[in-house]
Amino acid sequence: MHVRPATAADNEKLIAIEQMTPQGGQIQLVSERKDYFFRAKKFADPIFLVAEDEEEGMILGIMGVGPVVVRLNNETRRAGLVFDWRSNPMAQKGLPRHMLRLWQAARKEIILRDLDFLFGYVKEDNERSMSIITRFGAQVVETKDFLTMPVHARFCRSKSEVDQVVFTPHPSEEQDWAALESNFGGLDLFPDRAQREATHQQRERYLFGKFSCRGSSVKVWDTSGEYTNRVLNIPRIFKVVRPIFRMGSKLLPLPHIPNLGEEIKVWQLFDLVLDKPADLNPILEKVRRAAVDKGIHYLVVTLSQGEKSYEQVAKKAWVKPRYHLFAMPLKEDVPLPKPPTYFDVSFL
Repeated sequence: MHVRPATAADNEKLIAIEQMTPQGGQIQLVSERKDYFFRAKKFADPIFLVAEDEEEGMILGIMGVGPVVVRLNNETRRAGLVFDWRSNPMAQKGLPRHMLRLWQAARKEIILRDLDFLFGYVKEDNERSMSIITRFGAQVVETKDFLTMPVHARFCRSKSEVDQVVFTPHPSEEQDWAALESNFGGLDLFPDRAQREATHQQRERYLFGKFSCRGSSVKVWDTSGEYTNRVLNIPRIFKVVRPIFRMGSKLLPLPHIPNLGEEIKVWQLFDLVLDKPADLNPILEKVRRAAVDKGIHYLVVTLSQGEKSYEQVAKKAWVKPRYHLFAMPLKEDVPLPKPPTYFDVSFL
């Protein structure tokens, strides 16, 4: 076994491993991407390693770390976002040796890049990954709920209110940055201006646009052209009512409950600012109409329970997949992030 940088020649093997390692329990999804390096390419100088059985040519495990510049306790810090850290299920069970070897190799690269801390997101019921991460010294500092809303029914029936929502496909960079600073600049994990500039191409490619109503707004991130999810399992009650909903949807606005194996497309709503609670429904309705036109099945807002708009949005969510934010300081003077933290959609 040896550890080496991943290369383009590994793409098909890496995609196959991802399809064998779905996330979740009752709600089980497998991510599908045409290019496995889709996430790694978001970072200027990523660490992206594979552990390989040289005799069999089998990739045993993968680990990525993306260097980012974020704020922590009102200071600028160099951090590493851990992503795509997974083991090939065809390899041994338990805590495989290759996962330790991957970590050791990544740690050497992390030291060379002089990173201050690591962080990442792991689904709450992914106990195996959490076990590995905590053994290496990481701690859970916050929980984020991916509040998932189907687009079957209207959020607002007042045409006059919905007409007040303005859609801007290309928001001004300077004005948008000023608004971000004002609303989220004091949160841990908020991107430094240099990090913001580094993700400019991503915003050009994946930012669908901004929906605004008076002093409230939300933005939409659309990666459905490159990255989708396929449903492998849903709760039993959903399986039971699915045929009923499928027939009833011809007469009533009922949600789309996917068949097992069906592909679903999602829009991520982010940087939600609510000046007035009454603004939420017309904004969501304007987004919903655009989503239906684009063949999107669900809208997702990522929030923690301590955030101001959580309760209002959570009431509209049909499912709430929960992810743990873990962090691990790499230097003595570096604190852990304090919730609520900023959720940067470009990390998805």
